[in-house]
Amino acid sequence: MTGRDRNDRRRGAHMTGFVFSGLLAFAVDAGLLVVLTHWAGMSPFLARVPSIALSMLAGWLSNRRLTFRVPGPPGPIEFLRYAMASGTGVAVNYAVFSALLLAWPALLPVAALVAASGAAAGFSYAGYRWFAFRR
Repeated sequence: MTGRDRNDRRRGAHMTGFVFSGLLAFAVDAGLLVVLTHWAGMSPFLARVPSIALSMLAGWLSNRRLTFRVPGPPGPIEFLRYAMASGTGVAVNYAVFSALLLAWPALLPVAALVAASGAAAGFSYAGYRWFAFRR
């Protein structure tokens, strides 16, 4: 196997880990959003606060293991860097989510979440790569 083949495989595994971690965080976010809005009757704007928090925790643990393969146990400083890096992605996500629901009140909150998460993915990756998990 050539060096280029190894790099391509590593890059593929890296991106697969990021996509999987993003889907996991999305599932946690969407699942809690549905439970809180549909079953608990909470406002979708308010329900996003705990759904974002729990999805951030799931994303951090998954990204550190699968995407960036950080050795050693997770720590509070690393989580703080991850949370700070996530801030931009979360801000973009919440802004798009809110704008969509305000523009189209009949839109399902989960549909707005799908669009918002897609819009925020690039911002999130950049923050994780160059700040949270930099080596």
